[in-house]
Amino acid sequence: MAIRYSNGSGRLHDKELERPIAEIQYQLLETNPTRYTTKKWWGEFSTKRELKKRNNCMIEFEDGRKGDCVITSSSTATKSRVTFRYHYSFYGRGPIDRRSSFMRRL
Repeated sequence: MAIRYSNGSGRLHDKELERPIAEIQYQLLETNPTRYTTKKWWGEFSTKRELKKRNNCMIEFEDGRKGDCVITSSSTATKSRVTFRYHYSFYGRGPIDRRSSFMRRL
């Protein structure tokens, strides 16, 4: 089973309202499906916004792929020179695919 790593910038969307919640910097890990297991994907991201609502989200990656995810935890906020960055972990639910993009932007 091979694990692929990628990173970049993307967006977090609220699935119910179909609107972007935050711009993110992500690190994504993916496994290929095998004869006995499905494809799995998970990772971490950071954002300038503190997330109050963490369920029913969709993450959009730099390459245009999107997938439903569950945001499971957050670590302490880190402060850089100007802004705070909040760090979160996520786990994918279902496939990552190319869906039509949302019309609204942040």
